[in-house]
Amino acid sequence: MLSEITSLQQTLNTALDAFKAELTTLNLPEPSLSTSKMHPMDEMSFLPTPKMHEARRTALACLGLIKTLVQSPHDALTANTWGSLEIASVRLAADIGLASILGDSEEGISIEEIAQKTKVDGLKLERVLRLLVSQGWFREPRHGFFANNRTSHVIKNDQMGYHLATYMNEVFMKISTSFPQMINHPDSTFRANIDPFHTAFQLAFDTDVAYFGAGGWLTKDPEEAVKFGLCMGAVGPTSDPGVAADFPWAEIARGKDAIVDVGGGQGTLCCTLAAKYPEIKGFIVQDLPETREAAESFIASKNMTDRVKFEAQDFFTPQQRKGKYVFVMQRVLHDWSTQDAAKMLRHIRDVLNEDSCLLIIDTVIQSGVASSDGPSLKDSLSKLNGKTYQPVAPPPFVPVDFGDASRMQHQINVALTSLCNAFERTLPQLQEMVELGGLKVKKVHATRGWASITEVVPA
Repeated sequence: MLSEITSLQQTLNTALDAFKAELTTLNLPEPSLSTSKMHPMDEMSFLPTPKMHEARRTALACLGLIKTLVQSPHDALTANTWGSLEIASVRLAADIGLASILGDSEEGISIEEIAQKTKVDGLKLERVLRLLVSQGWFREPRHGFFANNRTSHVIKNDQMGYHLATYMNEVFMKISTSFPQMINHPDSTFRANIDPFHTAFQLAFDTDVAYFGAGGWLTKDPEEAVKFGLCMGAVGPTSDPGVAADFPWAEIARGKDAIVDVGGGQGTLCCTLAAKYPEIKGFIVQDLPETREAAESFIASKNMTDRVKFEAQDFFTPQQRKGKYVFVMQRVLHDWSTQDAAKMLRHIRDVLNEDSCLLIIDTVIQSGVASSDGPSLKDSLSKLNGKTYQPVAPPPFVPVDFGDASRMQHQINVALTSLCNAFERTLPQLQEMVELGGLKVKKVHATRGWASITEVVPA
């Protein structure tokens, strides 16, 4: 039997070779760490081929596992201890507009000029930049000169990622300091509570209101709701292209009056689907009134006001739409306990008929179990066709969740716990929630992204 390092090394080589081959097929250059230019893959709408997606996530899994195998545990702990300062450094770079200042310069801009343009201390900023360069956020083409790379463009102030790097970054940095206290609270009733009023969010912000829902933090402060909506607009592109391509939307919407995105935020999913499927009649984004401004602004920016409409709807109240609709709940149910989520589902169940249906779009959490058995990546990739996406089985020593490639899903899982006492669900937990809502799972569709699309029908 091959050792773990040797097996992972071979799988990594196969993944990289397949990734490069797909670049050639798509007539794309290889990405480079020596340029300030964005790569075509960095466009939010870019969707990798099935082989490229599987090769990329397998490569990420192997790289993470190999790093863990070769790195000193003491070094890993030390880097983790001060990791929060790296996160804060990304927020600082976004706050001062660093990526916009650096622009397209290939040679870079001196730290002295950067300090002059940002009005911050150059010596302190240089230390920050060296940390960020070491983690792939910027480049240092020559000593003391700094430049963008393909990653740093995402935090420019005209990009949706800017809102994640600033508002959401700051919110969760504050919450994270109280998270251990939430989980290990001295009051056992606090520790065991699963409602949205006993979380790290309340501890960190010294409040007694929940983050989501009517009367919650976002509804009490419309400006906060707008900021949150903008952040979700930045999260959407991490899943929307795969969600749009890897499910038969045109087929399921045929003969329907509209697709109704319940709790749809500012409408990123509806706008993505509207652009890809002109044959679908219309789209309705339902959310609380406080999100109307951000939603209508975003919809207008995508030139979709004729096909995508915003509609005020509290998902804890009876659903107002009855008829031929495809109801969608994306990144909504994971914000609530199983009991509260079931209440929402019952409101949808009450309006479902033979001409309507419900789709749940959320992460389905996989385990971290790894085995020395499993098909080789080369064999698995050879069975994929060019268009239809089907996830491959984990190769030897690669965990079921593909390790580092699923980092974001697990981060969001913990983030939801800290923010609102909710969570991403495993398949059994998803089934439990659906059944409590008087429904049943028909089929789960994987996509090229973190989300799965679950078809739900009346029980």
